[in-house]
Amino acid sequence: MKILLTGITGLVGASVVTEMLRKHPDFKIVAVIRAGRTQTAQQRVEDAIRDQCEFDGTPEAFDAIMSGISVIAGDVTQLPFDEIAKYAPFDAMFHCAADVNLGKDPEGKTYATNLNGTKQALEAVKRFNIPLLHYVSTAYVAGTSVGRVMEDDMPAKGFINSYERSKFDAEKLVRECGVPHTIYRPSIIVGRLTDGKLRKPLAFYRILEFLGRVKKNRCLKAGINPAAHLPMTIRLQSPTSDKIYFVPIDYVQKAISTLFFKPVCGKTYHITGDSPVSTQMISEAVSSTLKADNLCVMDKVEDPTPDELLITKMIGDLMPYFTTQIIFDQTNVRADLGDEALDWKLDVDFLKMMNYAYYKQENPDVVADI
Repeated sequence: MKILLTGITGLVGASVVTEMLRKHPDFKIVAVIRAGRTQTAQQRVEDAIRDQCEFDGTPEAFDAIMSGISVIAGDVTQLPFDEIAKYAPFDAMFHCAADVNLGKDPEGKTYATNLNGTKQALEAVKRFNIPLLHYVSTAYVAGTSVGRVMEDDMPAKGFINSYERSKFDAEKLVRECGVPHTIYRPSIIVGRLTDGKLRKPLAFYRILEFLGRVKKNRCLKAGINPAAHLPMTIRLQSPTSDKIYFVPIDYVQKAISTLFFKPVCGKTYHITGDSPVSTQMISEAVSSTLKADNLCVMDKVEDPTPDELLITKMIGDLMPYFTTQIIFDQTNVRADLGDEALDWKLDVDFLKMMNYAYYKQENPDVVADI
C-alpha cells in the first residue's frame, strides 16, 4: 500500500506512521512536509521518526521505518502537485496536518491553514484518483454542544475558537467529497497509560508549564528548594466539569492504526476513550505533584493576585475545555474495536504520574528529589 500523508511530524502522524510501518514494512509513505527555519523537510521527518521510535521503545527500528518513507518538501496549503505526481499512483490519502492553535486567530491564519489544507488534500485525491481518504479531525468539532454527541453527527452551533470552526468546516468538506472516507476525532491528547510520558507535550501541558513556573519562582524567592512543599494558593476562575476527555497517546496510536484497515465507508470515530476526568481530579493531581497546598478552580475569584491574573491571561484560551459538558459517544469505536479497546480508566493516580512525567522532562527542578 502506498499512502500520501500530511502531518507526519505531529503527535498523531508520527505515532501512527511508525506503528503502521512496524506492522507492515512493505507499505510506502509519501510525506509532504514543509522545511523548518534551520532544517530541511527530510531532516524534520528524520528527527520526528527517530524521536517516535525511541519513545515507542524501538530505536532499532528507525532505519527500517525511514526506508519506507519518501519526503516531499511542501506546504499543506499549497501542495506541490508536480512533485507528488512523481510518486503516483496512491492507494490512500491520510490528511493529519493541522494548525492546533487554541487561542485567538485575529489574522485568520489557523482557520485558513486548516480549511485550505483540507481543500488541497481533497484536490490531491481528485487529481491522482486516490480511492480512499483518511482524515484526522477533532472531537471538538462539537463546539459548544451539551450532552451526548454521536460520532457521525455534527451538531455544533457555536465554537470556542477559530481552530474548532476550521476543523468543523473542513470535516464538512470531507463528508461531502464523494470519496470513501474515514474520520478520526481525537480529544485532548496526553501521556501514555503505562508511564504518563508524551513525546511532544501540547495543549493541557501549557497549564502545567505555567503552574510549575509559578511554584519555582515562589520557592526561589523564599530561598527554598523548588521541589519542596510550599503553602501556595492559586485560584483559577472557571466553571467546573466531570467530562474532560483526556486520551492517552498510546490509545490514539493503536486505535487509529487499527481502524485504518477497517472498511472505509464514511464512518467517524471518537478517539476520546470513555473515561473522562473531572476538574477536581486535575487540581488534586497537580497540587500533589507540585507539593502545593491549594490549587483550585472556582466559579468566581475575588481580588485575584498578580500570579492568578497572569496565569488566567496565559492559559485562559484553554480553560473552556475544562468546562465542557459534552459526552462523546463510542458506538462506532465499540463496534469496530470491541469493548475491550476501551477497557482502561483514567484516575487521579494516572494524572499524578502524567504530571510527574511532564515535569521530569521539562522542568525537573520542581519535582527533583530533595
